[in-house]
Amino acid sequence: MRRRDRTTDSGRSRAQTTIDYAVGVGIFLLAIAWVIGTVPQIVQPFDDAQDQPLVANRAADRLASDALSPPDEQTALATECVDGFFHNDTPPGDCEYDKEPIGDAIGVGGDYDVNVTLLHDGTVATLSDGSDATRGDPVPASGQVVAARRSVLVGGELHQLLVRVW
Repeated sequence: MRRRDRTTDSGRSRAQTTIDYAVGVGIFLLAIAWVIGTVPQIVQPFDDAQDQPLVANRAADRLASDALSPPDEQTALATECVDGFFHNDTPPGDCEYDKEPIGDAIGVGGDYDVNVTLLHDGTVATLSDGSDATRGDPVPASGQVVAARRSVLVGGELHQLLVRVW
């Protein structure tokens, strides 16, 4: 049996073809895209805004369960408490909110901007005097805003209590 000599070029040569190059560049670009897509998710837990959902939920729970409801009922808000809260009046009767800036009134520190809105059938509810049931800073059109909703009864009708924090 003879051994073939592969050191000589017998007319066949193989070099990098365009297809090989395109496949290599495609795999490289996919790897770069994966890294760019993954790094923000890895760093996200260290973002400063990670506690905003907790703040919004805590404020919504406090308003729906304690501050605006009679002692024996949760999520059934007293109409006089709702009117007083949204007008920033002195709390009547058993209402447990403070007549302060909105953040202090619901137990949210000054590090956050807060807006509380009462919705009825998808639109801002009106109070007994005809004014809108909203209190707090205007919600920015851009940026990260975290919202918490609670279904509540006001005057026997179903409403949504919406607390937004940014």
